[in-house]
Amino acid sequence: MSLSPFRALALSALACGAALSLTGCGAIVNNLLGGAPAETAPDGATGGSEETSLLPESDDVFTLAVGDCFTEAEFNTSFTGDEVSEVPTLDCAEEHDAEVYHIETLPEGAFPGETAIESSATEACETNFETFIGVPYLESELYYSYLTPTEDGWNTVDDREIVCYIVTSGEMVTGTLAGAAR
Repeated sequence: MSLSPFRALALSALACGAALSLTGCGAIVNNLLGGAPAETAPDGATGGSEETSLLPESDDVFTLAVGDCFTEAEFNTSFTGDEVSEVPTLDCAEEHDAEVYHIETLPEGAFPGETAIESSATEACETNFETFIGVPYLESELYYSYLTPTEDGWNTVDDREIVCYIVTSGEMVTGTLAGAAR
């Protein structure tokens, strides 16, 4: 899947530095510690056999569902160029600044081209924004972005999904963003 063009431009400066410096951190931590880091209790102790990872769960982009939450900072380190294969999701009860709010499946057929897919994504995401948030997009302080199929994904793995997600512009929230304007 690929990033929306306006999101790709906005992230270019931030993501270049972050992606170059952070891309391999999860792999380095896992290799150095022999696995994922243990969750640390408030007193500094770690759980024995009940260790859990402090790192977000990474979901294959094709398994994303409405209501999945994540943080932009973690997401920004999970892609190469403008292609995304995993999104590090969190339980929405944890602090996050992004949430999937709509998934649109495009019709079968030949790849319609990037321009047509971008147009479909803009229409689908703007149309469904108000239903999820409770106020029209232009009246909201929240933003949306989306992931779209690439031509390669369309032709090789039958990727037809546009994934629309809400972005809070860095303000961390807990709980779902559904009905945030109500």
